[in-house]
Amino acid sequence: MQSLGKFGVALTFVLVLFLLASNVESKKKRRRVEIRINRETNHTKILKSLKNQQLVIENKLQLTSTSEDTSSVGIESLINSYNTEFYGDIQIGCQSFKILFDTASANLWVPSSQCKEPVCFQHNQYNSSKCSSYIANGTSFQIQYATRVTEDVILKGFLSTDTLEIAGLTIKDQTFAEIVTLPESVFNRSHFDGILGLGLEQIAIGGVTPPFNNMIAQGLVDQPIISLSLTRNASDPSNGGKLLLGGSDPTLYSGCLTYVPLSVVGYWQITVGSFSLGCNKVICSKFEAIIDAGTSLIVVPSCALKKINKILGIKSSDKRDGVYTINCNKVSSLPDITINIGRKDFTLKPSDYILNYSGTCVSGFTSLAQGTQDINIGSEDNCCSPWVLGDVFLSTFYIQLDYEYKRIAIGSRVTNYSTSSCS
Repeated sequence: MQSLGKFGVALTFVLVLFLLASNVESKKKRRRVEIRINRETNHTKILKSLKNQQLVIENKLQLTSTSEDTSSVGIESLINSYNTEFYGDIQIGCQSFKILFDTASANLWVPSSQCKEPVCFQHNQYNSSKCSSYIANGTSFQIQYATRVTEDVILKGFLSTDTLEIAGLTIKDQTFAEIVTLPESVFNRSHFDGILGLGLEQIAIGGVTPPFNNMIAQGLVDQPIISLSLTRNASDPSNGGKLLLGGSDPTLYSGCLTYVPLSVVGYWQITVGSFSLGCNKVICSKFEAIIDAGTSLIVVPSCALKKINKILGIKSSDKRDGVYTINCNKVSSLPDITINIGRKDFTLKPSDYILNYSGTCVSGFTSLAQGTQDINIGSEDNCCSPWVLGDVFLSTFYIQLDYEYKRIAIGSRVTNYSTSSCS
């Protein structure tokens, strides 16, 4: 099986834009940062096209808390934008930004005040002259983006250093990128300003220490663990789930966690035992997959997508710029999906893998068959090449990322049914 590491890319996030039919430093006890996630409910503002639905980040650098104590918890509200983007507020130096938390990259970047492109003025921009804690660096920074519906785009900028505050915890001397070229075709519709990578330091471009590694090194958290529990369809719109930096929460899952070692250290990449759609309909076995909170959907090879769509009754005519719509009346009759990870079956029900936007239903599966030359995901002769398990997967289960032991843990979220229905 070819490893994702050989592609030299970090698969990050998929922006899904759908056409709708209708309108503190604590005491020396165990500490973790608990981030609550809120949900946006006004789906009528979703844009009227599916352009820029898929986005891949190719990492390149060109050089030319809960405070337990039990009495105080560092809580930061995150916004769940249409169940496709999870972002929250951070502060760099003296300035605030809305940031997408991404588990498939390891760098922090925000737009720079030196960016004069129109799209930059739609976002918060970092201005080093305003912050006395700013430390100049100046090293060139570059990230290449590839979309299936537009030409490749490149973000360019330079590195700087400043304090970084997340949920009341302050990271000293965090190096990040100031972006001066921000492609309008992609970021004119994003609700966030930049990205904060939660991947391992092996994939950090330029050898920059990732923010969470600095949190560990500076003693801001005691456990090198990130826990994620996303709520996609919360009855309470303000409750979209939790991201915990530095610990776990047994109240968010039931039963025992299933631990799986990383198959490639850098990405949160694991070997999946099998993927079945309906009872005994195995699509792929023993394939690689990346856990990616920065990707909205589940990204699969093109030939695997054909098999999935055939079983779901999705036709090529249902395709709209990279995603597939499906009749909402058919959702209840669709089969369950069983994913075997660590010799345990985890089940996605139709309501888990079909996104419903006010009567427009979209499949949670897509492909990057027309990606850049550097990315060869989805060739016909490699039907089970690496997958990306995005928010459609993550919002169904409880996930822990263990930086020390280089493993992930998966559990049954307390609000989700996740045992196989196949006998």
